[in-house]
Amino acid sequence: MKKLLLIVAAFIVSLSISAQGKSGEKGKNKDKKNVSVNQNKKNSDGKQKDKVDKDDKEDKENKVDKQKKDHESKVWDGTHKDDNDGPKASKNQPAKVRAAFQRDYPNAQNVTWSKYRGDWTATFRNGLFMSTAVYHANGDRRDTRTPIARKDLPGTVFDSIFKRRPETRLDDIIRIQVPNVVKDIFRVKDIVEGKTQYLFFNSDGTKVQYSY
Repeated sequence: MKKLLLIVAAFIVSLSISAQGKSGEKGKNKDKKNVSVNQNKKNSDGKQKDKVDKDDKEDKENKVDKQKKDHESKVWDGTHKDDNDGPKASKNQPAKVRAAFQRDYPNAQNVTWSKYRGDWTATFRNGLFMSTAVYHANGDRRDTRTPIARKDLPGTVFDSIFKRRPETRLDDIIRIQVPNVVKDIFRVKDIVEGKTQYLFFNSDGTKVQYSY
């Protein structure tokens, strides 16, 4: 009888150990499966994040490129000799030009260079505005051109324009800053009976002549 009890006890212990082993194996398999699922999810999330980052970068680049094209279209409107004329991208500016630009605009951001009508032009972020500075090859700055909103046009200029021509349309206003000239010049695009003309005024409202 005692021997029988020992055999039964041994059998029960064996079953218990076997059950624990299977339970442990299931636990390991479950953990392994969870690790695999988590890893796959992590890889998927990583790929998705990379795609989102890439799309965001492309969107920003496209937006900046569009802003630059719109800016240059306004700045150089009316100065082209023909449809193929216009600023051409440039990588090799004269040292004097680069030095002069760095001196004039040390805080300029997102600078891109072009060459137009024999001059070197730097388009850049100038605080809240985007501007284009024009330099001769010797480093002398011809002018700096900045598109501005109608609300930023001096009241003296606004009054002068509408006293002369009440029907004037104010499109694409460009502020032109010339070195050693105290008063800024404002170029106003005007369309009369389907014809476009460009009017120039200094900051006190006096109409002036300005070429290119």
